Amino acid sequence: SEITAPVVDYSKGYPYFEKTPELGSVTYADLRTGKVTILGKEVPTASLSSYSKAKTIAETLKDWIKQGNFLLSEPVQPLPSADSDYTFKLLPERPVNGGGT
Repeated sequence: SEITAPVVDYSKGYPYFEKTPELGSVTYADLRTGKVTILGKEVPTASLSSYSKAKTIAETLKDWIKQGNFLLSEPVQPLPSADSDYTFKLLPERPVNGGGT
């Protein structure tokens, strides 16, 4: 079965930690084609990382697990869900300094 991901407009809800409605759902295979259709519009897609490097790393990790060099364990504690009462510490916003350091 295909792995799917929701399409979310982060420009609206994300900065304010508000839930925004999903605009649709796409598969990772769809994303790799370079374009997807969202609300009837064709939208270009691009990878933020190297697919071939990710496959190489996954194969290496798989080998390490099989050889016993990378041990897996049961989760120590689940991560908090969006519905939990956990409050994240917000980072202070800093002004942009024109790109220099």
